[in-house]
Amino acid sequence: MRSRLLPLTCLWVGLVLTGQTHPAAPSAAPLPVPKTNTATNSALPPSTAAARKGLQWNAATDRYAASIPGWPLQRVLARLSAQTGWRVWIEDGIETQARPQIRAQFRNLPAREALPRILGGLNYSLTTASNGRRELKVFATHARSSTREIIADAGDGVIANELIIRSKSGSPIDLKHLAGLEGARLVGTNGMAGAYQVRFDSEKQAEDAKQKLAKESEDLAIENNQQFEAPDAPVAVSGMTAPPLRLTATVRPDGNRRVIALIDSAPQPLAPAFQSFLLPTVDVVSGGPASGGPSHGTSMAEAMVRGLSAGSTETSTRIQPYNVYGASESASTWDVARGITQAAQDGSTIINLSLGSAQDSPYLRDIIQQVTGHGALVIAAAGNNGSMDPFYPAAYEATLAVTATGRAGQLTPYANRGGFVDLGVPGSTVVQMDGQSWVVQGTSVSAAYASGLAGALAQNPQTPLAPVRSKLIETFPIQLPKGP
Repeated sequence: MRSRLLPLTCLWVGLVLTGQTHPAAPSAAPLPVPKTNTATNSALPPSTAAARKGLQWNAATDRYAASIPGWPLQRVLARLSAQTGWRVWIEDGIETQARPQIRAQFRNLPAREALPRILGGLNYSLTTASNGRRELKVFATHARSSTREIIADAGDGVIANELIIRSKSGSPIDLKHLAGLEGARLVGTNGMAGAYQVRFDSEKQAEDAKQKLAKESEDLAIENNQQFEAPDAPVAVSGMTAPPLRLTATVRPDGNRRVIALIDSAPQPLAPAFQSFLLPTVDVVSGGPASGGPSHGTSMAEAMVRGLSAGSTETSTRIQPYNVYGASESASTWDVARGITQAAQDGSTIINLSLGSAQDSPYLRDIIQQVTGHGALVIAAAGNNGSMDPFYPAAYEATLAVTATGRAGQLTPYANRGGFVDLGVPGSTVVQMDGQSWVVQGTSVSAAYASGLAGALAQNPQTPLAPVRSKLIETFPIQLPKGP
């Protein structure tokens, strides 16, 4: 079986109101930014002013102001929960019945006037629980249908009321002690990492617990859970199609195969030519994306198969999707780490992370170091901010960081660049779904493509991946823009 690398040009494809219902690019060469693998304590959440951009609550007057330029419903509710401390619940699938993008501009309104403006015409119920905490339920049918809790997001990626707690030495942690902290609920465990996800009723309780635990034991590593940036949506286009896929799915005589883990949202059913390379999705988080176009996971799966086809005409390599988004528009550090550890336990040796944020997570860094230490190749997207700032997890030393290039191999204006980036791969592809073409672009595509290519170059599961990493870096060097 002969493998090959195609030139760059060939890779371009392409909120009491119970029961009330309410209607409806730089030009100079960048300075290097070193990768980081230094253990640090996570920083405290940013200033209140910075965290409340777009949606603001005056606790003294219980009035609201908003400047929302066009956010998905879930983002609006996550910010509202972070501002007010409310528990927010929504009915599954409700996003498809709301306005696709919430836009609101107002100041100094009470809840009964503010909420209809930011809920996209949906019904809601705002009550006070026995513990004095207010609860908002958003629904289309009945309030009791609101069973999915929205996790608070202050807007900088930090989930201020959630902590990830683990032992630096690997010693057992007293779970009864964790669960006994004020306002705490133990909501997740990661046995491979010896880590625990603890959710609190308020940001203050989480911060108090963090300080209390740090004083009690120097052996505890404690950080806030974080949310990764929501991926860019695909763009519907006309008059554009993707080239046919020329790749055959084969089976090795010994029955073994290389498996690439796609840590992402759940892919929708693909065309038969692509579907044959995918294994059944593993739900780390239950639920799936709303309809209305290809999910991010769908787009990444197709880009990965394209990468497989660029390295060979036939392959025994398969793609194992791990759903870490569920029905949410974003994923968290905790769930991504669970996806990585599950993938490693299942035998995946190439792990694709077409996601990230500007926030460092020592926990996620250590998970990646652990799996790469056992021979896995972790490939991550460098980010789409057009900056030289580190983007995580791509900026961790153990990852292979992939940025996006254009037809001629030059960096695209949106692509992150800097010393943490290892290689540049075309960042655009075309996905067909239900007779409609969609253009998907970004370093997410680049990373998925590179992961597929790695899977083509190392179809034999006994092939070491270090030389494959080196081959990719050699074949796709970053062409820095020329200075004046």
